[in-house]
Amino acid sequence: MRRTVYFFIQSSHGAGAMLGILFFFSALLTTQAQDQGEIEKVEIQIVKDKQIVLPKIDRGFEKVPPRPAEPIKPEITYSFRKVDFKTPDYNPSIRPLKLKTEPINKLYGNYVRVGYGNYASPLIEGYLTSKRDRNKFYGVKLSHHSFGSGPVNGGSSSSGSTSVKAFGNTFSQTMSAGGFLSFENWNNKFYGTLPGVFTGDASAQSYTVYALGADLSNITTSNFEYKLAGGFSYLADHFTSSESEINLNLTSTYKFKKSNRLNLNADYFLMNRKFEPQAARSRHLFKIRPSYQFFPIENLMVTIGVNTAFQNDTLGSIKSVNLYPHLMANYELSKSVQVYAGLMGDMDKVSLHSLSRENSWIRQNVLLNHTNRTAEFVGGLKGKLGGSLAFHTGFGAANLKNLYFYQNDSTKGQQFAVEVDQGNTQRVNMFAEFSYSATEKIRTSIRGDYFGYSTDKIKEAWHRPTYRVSIQASYNIYNKILLDADFILQGGMKALSIDDPALQTFKSVTLPGASDLNFKVSYLVSDQFSFFVKANNILDNQYQLYLYYPVRDFQALAGLTWSF
Repeated sequence: MRRTVYFFIQSSHGAGAMLGILFFFSALLTTQAQDQGEIEKVEIQIVKDKQIVLPKIDRGFEKVPPRPAEPIKPEITYSFRKVDFKTPDYNPSIRPLKLKTEPINKLYGNYVRVGYGNYASPLIEGYLTSKRDRNKFYGVKLSHHSFGSGPVNGGSSSSGSTSVKAFGNTFSQTMSAGGFLSFENWNNKFYGTLPGVFTGDASAQSYTVYALGADLSNITTSNFEYKLAGGFSYLADHFTSSESEINLNLTSTYKFKKSNRLNLNADYFLMNRKFEPQAARSRHLFKIRPSYQFFPIENLMVTIGVNTAFQNDTLGSIKSVNLYPHLMANYELSKSVQVYAGLMGDMDKVSLHSLSRENSWIRQNVLLNHTNRTAEFVGGLKGKLGGSLAFHTGFGAANLKNLYFYQNDSTKGQQFAVEVDQGNTQRVNMFAEFSYSATEKIRTSIRGDYFGYSTDKIKEAWHRPTYRVSIQASYNIYNKILLDADFILQGGMKALSIDDPALQTFKSVTLPGASDLNFKVSYLVSDQFSFFVKANNILDNQYQLYLYYPVRDFQALAGLTWSF
């Protein structure tokens, strides 16, 4: 017999209820089987579709009413009393941490240097100055270096120089004033040997200069900056020539907004030259140079101005009043590279002071006239590559009137006359310069120049080099050993050689190239003492910068320096 049993399970009871029902029927079937002796076939079906729905019950919560307030009897009264409360002063004992005051490094602003070398050459230098005074600075500097003999006939080519200078400056909060008083003397001999002419001692020549000066300037940062300087100097040679010079100089700048500025520079020179007991000549030169500097576009700086010169030189090729352009443009290609170009002109002062320092073998009564630089065009590129390498390369082309040259005197070949090209001389200069600096240990620079001259009234640009190369280097080893070296190479100079003094015949010659290598080593024993050894003209080359005047060959000088 087969029976079917149905069960309905509430879905909310889940699996636990289902397991309970199965367990119940399993027990029931087992009991029936035991009672009847056999198990009936029963089909059980579990249908899960019964849902029990209960009605919602309202939940009403009644708020508890507040209890009635009962008045407080007797009523509470409040009384306020002023209470004075004073606390004792508290003085904490704080001990701030004090840093140990670092001692001020001793300043060695004075030194004395002595040395001696071949060619009977003593060296004495001294520098005495005030120390650590914010209101004033003063001192004295002196030097002497002489050679008892030279490259030609020993003492006949001796030379030397001596100088003493006292100076001082005083400072206020807004201004600075200073002055100086100096004495200087340099001497040499006319040892230039003409072929088959020089037989005895050379005549001596010396120049003595007395000078004094003063300056005044503002030192505070302001829109208007200026410096006014003036001085007087008197030069006399071993014979009868002398020259006195008064000079005044003004440098000023007024700054506007946006970095624009107005510049005004002026110079005045009054020179009185005597070349014979009864002969004298007064010369004056006044120059004024106003200019305006502005930025028309970003990174481009332009300067526009005019130079005016008033002079009374006697050569008819120069007017009394001369005007020159002053145009300059500077453009920054980057923060470290800039290109520039300019057109300008000026009157270049020429005096016995300047010529005697260039060539101390000039004769008496040389011709003195200012050089009229009517126009000069310059251009170039300069900047830095990285933080250590700097470069500067460019060129210049100028037209000059009354440019002077040195030419051997036709009667006294040992002396030099000053030849002036009263026409137009064109000068071209191309150059390149590189410098390298690594911290404070290594510094080096190299520069090369090419010069080209085209003269008008004279045959050649006498004693003017056509090329020059200079190299300088220094190396600091552990702040104990200082090495310095320099090398100069120049050449292409032409001179008028006296072929036969009796017949007064001359010919143009090219002087051999001049190469000069110098080296100096200094050893710092302490902060106060050091030794040095200096070698000049190591290549032992008796080159000539002026015809018939060879320089000294290898020179060595050793000495010590004491700082205090």
